[in-house]
Amino acid sequence: MESERGSGAAVAPQTFSDDEVMQASFRLEAGTVGAEPARKLFLRTYTLSNARARVWHAMPEEEWPLLATILRNRIIMRPIHANPHAQRYLKPKNGGFTTVIYVDNFGDELVDDADAAAERIELRLAWRLFDPPRYGLGLSRNLDPVWQGLSRIKDRDILVISRDPGMYTEDGVVSIGTEEVDKLRRAFDRITKNGRKLIRETKHGVVHDDVLTRLDPERFQRIVRAGPPLVEVRREGSKQALARERAERQSNVKAVRRHLGELVMETPQELMKLHTEIERVTLAKMIEAFRAKLDTKVTELHWQAFFEQNKFVLSLAFARPVELTRTQFHAKGSTLTGAGAQIGDFLFKEYGQALAIVEIKTPETYLLRGTAYRGEEVFGPHSDLSGAVTQVLFQQSELRQRWYTHKNDNPALNLSGADVIRCVVVAGRLPSDSKKLRSFEVFRNACKDVEIITFDELLAKLELLEKQLAPKPEPDLF
Repeated sequence: MESERGSGAAVAPQTFSDDEVMQASFRLEAGTVGAEPARKLFLRTYTLSNARARVWHAMPEEEWPLLATILRNRIIMRPIHANPHAQRYLKPKNGGFTTVIYVDNFGDELVDDADAAAERIELRLAWRLFDPPRYGLGLSRNLDPVWQGLSRIKDRDILVISRDPGMYTEDGVVSIGTEEVDKLRRAFDRITKNGRKLIRETKHGVVHDDVLTRLDPERFQRIVRAGPPLVEVRREGSKQALARERAERQSNVKAVRRHLGELVMETPQELMKLHTEIERVTLAKMIEAFRAKLDTKVTELHWQAFFEQNKFVLSLAFARPVELTRTQFHAKGSTLTGAGAQIGDFLFKEYGQALAIVEIKTPETYLLRGTAYRGEEVFGPHSDLSGAVTQVLFQQSELRQRWYTHKNDNPALNLSGADVIRCVVVAGRLPSDSKKLRSFEVFRNACKDVEIITFDELLAKLELLEKQLAPKPEPDLF
């Protein structure tokens, strides 16, 4: 036994079949980028040691290429062709852009398992824009014209795709927004679809001209095809291009409106798709504006104006359909000196007879006191929150007491009643501390007459709706 241990016999390298090398395998290392914690994902690679027997060996781990550096708010990719059977195996996938950075501002927690890290990357990457880690990351194949076109910008080897809509090129970097890339993807899909349709129609035309016209010339007559139209080529500056694109968009909108009746009859499905896409884009813009206001401290008046312009956001606070009746309504009038008025922010009519009062504060509104009450786990409501709750309850009481006066003043309330007047307070953000979050949940669930909803919860509802409206991938029939 000792002689065998001391002989230093080499361990036979593990072999892999053609099918096995197609199953991606990864290694994960902890590291940093500057002072920021990161995880480095390496891809196991192979070499064909026996072409006739189709036997593969894995390369040593120290030779595995770095596929991605994962950070909380971005993913730094080194895209390569990951198919061992292809001639371009391990070569850069996106041409001269050897580094592709996806900035998602996701704030994701870093994991320490290689397979889990690869799955998290796939979940974080924008839908249909990137290949998953098992395919070598980078822009997907149908977006090859994007990096090929951007490669015409000299001395650029880093491509940044970010949720920031800004577009620039400097210091070896080309940056473009995720939405812009997705717009290109959808345009490419339409071109592909139209191209397949043209090919199909052309093939049918060939059968018609070369076969049917000979079998039954009386019934089938040859189709005379006109030559390709002349194409005018001209150069235009950036201002002219923007003006032309704007004019084309306006012309397209006017054309749709002008032929709306015909479109409903001829292409109802396409019209519904267009309607859905308009809603999705409008929702995305609304979410973008919401996030921007959350990132910058604005006053209650700014938030009230935002919700008045985007009534749909506040409607998400209700289970039933609602209709905005009045903004800045007077539940109680003031005295001659101007004192004593009870002014509410929004008054909604629910489907049925119920009413709802919505009081708007700001995301910076304190929800809980800073110190615990007699211990370490119980945090009482902050005076800002309890004051808002009391305020909206006073408005409810005054509205009931003066109901007939309000009803006579506002005919829109004729079908409503004062029996059920719901109260909603929109204030603050959910506490990140688990103990404070529990105290907040206990408090707001005990407020049977007042629904308390935070700004980040409204944003989460909008984001969930945007996810549900996202177009589903269409099956490839060819």
